[in-house]
Amino acid sequence: MSPPAARPAAGPEAVTAPTASAPAGGSTDPGPFAVRLGAFLRGSFPLPLSLVFAGVWAVGATGLFAAADARVGHWRPGWGTVGAALTVLVDLLVLRVADDLRDLPYDRRHNPTRPLARGAVLPRDLYVLSGAGAAFLLLLNAGNRAALLLIAAQLVYTTLLVGAELRLGWPRGDAVVTGVLLSSPVQVLLNLYLYAVFLHDTGLDGDSVARAGKHVLPLLVVIMLAATHHELVRKVVREPGAHERTYVRVFGLRTTVALALGSAAGSAAVSLAVLRPWVGGAAGWGWLALLPVVVAALAARRFDRTGAARWPVGAVVGYLPAVFVCHLLIGLGVSS
Repeated sequence: MSPPAARPAAGPEAVTAPTASAPAGGSTDPGPFAVRLGAFLRGSFPLPLSLVFAGVWAVGATGLFAAADARVGHWRPGWGTVGAALTVLVDLLVLRVADDLRDLPYDRRHNPTRPLARGAVLPRDLYVLSGAGAAFLLLLNAGNRAALLLIAAQLVYTTLLVGAELRLGWPRGDAVVTGVLLSSPVQVLLNLYLYAVFLHDTGLDGDSVARAGKHVLPLLVVIMLAATHHELVRKVVREPGAHERTYVRVFGLRTTVALALGSAAGSAAVSLAVLRPWVGGAAGWGWLALLPVVVAALAARRFDRTGAARWPVGAVVGYLPAVFVCHLLIGLGVSS
């Protein structure tokens, strides 16, 4: 799960984009270290969008946890949630670094204007940035043992993934399904981290691991199905380019769209099953979980009727924030 639209899928326009203003790596001096990092942030990790996304992810997921837990009386985001949002932001930055390093050979051919591909930032810069980010994450969460262990496990797993691809060439970059399956534990661990912070902040961290795991499992399904929708639609393309990485090559266009819509509907259905808004009272806020499905359905209708080449960009960017904002509102309403 990455900030929406932070890394658009390559298409024919990306392959043929003019490169006069973005020379290949090594053809110009990329400038001082700070300038190189600035180029990377602007081109691969736009801070305003990433900050908003990290914030709504942290508070939205925590709102879902609060709404689903009958033991929570009055919940509001606090300093622990702020620290979790900062953790998500820096963690997403580290993951973006990992993705750009893994995709460098592909980007040099098909996305030559990206910062690393054009030499505006150097690989060694990104290794320094990821190392500093990892150290910051561990220090920031040193006071919460469960959260610290989960973030450490995620960082180790990400390092192993990057090492396997860079050293062994596995999985192949065009094996999109294998790649996303191998990357899924990264997202699971980050959401478990948010749950660990929630338990710590609400004083519920005395539960056994088994009991906490049983409680959080359906909530993870809600978030992961929403993330699956986003992952699918951001690579939906009606006519893939010659070397374009897209699930349409694997499943076909109609099946990919059906899987995307099914993931959005499934996410909302599991949320409703957990929250049971039909019982009335404050639980009625749970019906808000249906709103992101409306976003997805309207986008599918527009994509089908207009014959557009790609999924509507507004729906790609807006779906996940809509999921998290709706669950934040649900959490605030149920636990008010």
